Amino acid sequence: MMDRNLGATSATPGDVGALGLLYQWGRKDPFLGSASISSEVETQSTITWPSAVSSDSSTGTVDFVTSHPTTFVKAGSSSSYDWHYSSRDNSLWQSEKTIYDPCPVGWRVPDGGDEGVWSTAKGSSSSYNRSYDSTNKGMNFSGDFGSASTIWYPASGYRTSGSGRLYGVGYCGFYLSLAPDSSLGLDDSGVHPTRNDVSGARGISIRCLQEGTG
Repeated sequence: MMDRNLGATSATPGDVGALGLLYQWGRKDPFLGSASISSEVETQSTITWPSAVSSDSSTGTVDFVTSHPTTFVKAGSSSSYDWHYSSRDNSLWQSEKTIYDPCPVGWRVPDGGDEGVWSTAKGSSSSYNRSYDSTNKGMNFSGDFGSASTIWYPASGYRTSGSGRLYGVGYCGFYLSLAPDSSLGLDDSGVHPTRNDVSGARGISIRCLQEGTG
């Protein structure tokens, strides 16, 4: 896997550049993360970001998000906490990379579920044996991935499904996979199970997998 979050400029523990960008499941275009490792501080940008909109029959569609790449689509009353208005299109991200996959050439969104990279790394253990680094705000997964080098997963927080605002920076983070209902989650109490139903409308981190692996 990449040594850093998608959109990150660093893989160093405690470096704000390691937080990277945030994505809604199935969308190719990112949203800004925090400018702090320990609190919700909007990153400065050279563009003006539009206000988030609620999902409805016109905004909760692939056509809308493709033509409005900087618009965060909040979960609507009929969208089951997803930006998709009627039903989620599970074909947007696949193991055979699609045009909606945000990872760079040669990389893709990782597999989820029991056969995914995080479950495979955990092996027969019931959980990961990771400790939260309260100074640098994240976890080092080097032991789980069989490397002596630091494999840093920052607590990047996320953008909430109800408003699109940053939340949880410094004490929690989620990592998306191809499976909409399967992610890696961590917080200051430990690592969440890889089966973790995360709202498709949240803006969440991605750690890309090299194509041809997994």
